[in-house]
Amino acid sequence: MSTGLIVGIIIILLVVGVPILQALIRAVQRRRSLGAAGVMELRAAGLRGDEVPRGLARQAAEAVTSEEIALADDNPEATIAQLDASGRVIGYRESFRDPRSLGEFMDWLLTQTIYRSRAHRRVEVELTRYESAEQASEALEMAPQLDASDGSVAVEDVGERGGVLAREWTRTEDGSAVQRMLELRWASGDVVAVVRGDSEPSGALEDDEVQRLAGLVKGRLG
Repeated sequence: MSTGLIVGIIIILLVVGVPILQALIRAVQRRRSLGAAGVMELRAAGLRGDEVPRGLARQAAEAVTSEEIALADDNPEATIAQLDASGRVIGYRESFRDPRSLGEFMDWLLTQTIYRSRAHRRVEVELTRYESAEQASEALEMAPQLDASDGSVAVEDVGERGGVLAREWTRTEDGSAVQRMLELRWASGDVVAVVRGDSEPSGALEDDEVQRLAGLVKGRLG
């Protein structure tokens, strides 16, 4: 067997195997995280697959602990102290996307090739429980965290949409908006709820759809 053929087989195995391995690892991590205390109650307020816009498939559904957030930060000790002081207890996040995710490597490869001109849409729900309704209200008013070195992203608070606070995130290239995310957020008792509709190019996901989804989550939270 020639060296070239062996190399080709290895490349094919990597292309096929890496996404499968990533999916298996994520599935195990997701199942474990969903068993955390308090997560099932938050998950019950999330979206069902038949409620999201046509073409969107579930990408993730997982618990978000303060420890995980801290470990992803440059200063984990300071971050965990800040989260504890804010009264954060536990979070739950789920996302749906089009096109369907096939793993990080395959997603990147497809985006660079056959998906280059295709519209990308994503819906995300994030629910976070705090120790009290007062702490949830304080968290709701916190300013978004931005990467100061990334001048292509702009954030603007745009008042209310359907009785909840609205925020627009836009990313520009060469002076033109190429990606836009509408973020709707509110507090329901001790829970802060955020529903995001993200589209690239800008406008591939209608604002009315994002508002409809937020209304479903808000109704379940009471």
